[in-house]
Amino acid sequence: MSDELIHVRTAIPGYAGFADVSARRLSDQQVRAWVGERLAALSQRLPLGDASTAFDDALLHCEFGDQRVIKALDDSRFAAPEVAAQLEAEDGRLLNVAAAAATVDAAGLAAFIGGVREALRRRTDAIIGR
Repeated sequence: MSDELIHVRTAIPGYAGFADVSARRLSDQQVRAWVGERLAALSQRLPLGDASTAFDDALLHCEFGDQRVIKALDDSRFAAPEVAAQLEAEDGRLLNVAAAAATVDAAGLAAFIGGVREALRRRTDAIIGR
């Protein structure tokens, strides 16, 4: 089991993974919810100022499933162990980036949000690009 997957399963008890369509859809929701919760807590802790538009974009990405991702997750090729491992690793990288929400300060806010948006984009691209 990769370090990323260990991190995901520690952060999200009951992480569904990519074994079947239902699991893939659930894991998508679980990961987006976890990241969204970190963003919401951050917005309670720090004023967003100039970063508010980028923050809102990232939060919306977490709140609403991307229909391209949902449709792609229906494909059975995601159940292949090597593909599932790649996508689970992408989930782990996203969670690692978002976990910094607890410690980011005002000076690092814009860079942090940019990093979250990039990690969300990479995860989306990894899924729909398959």
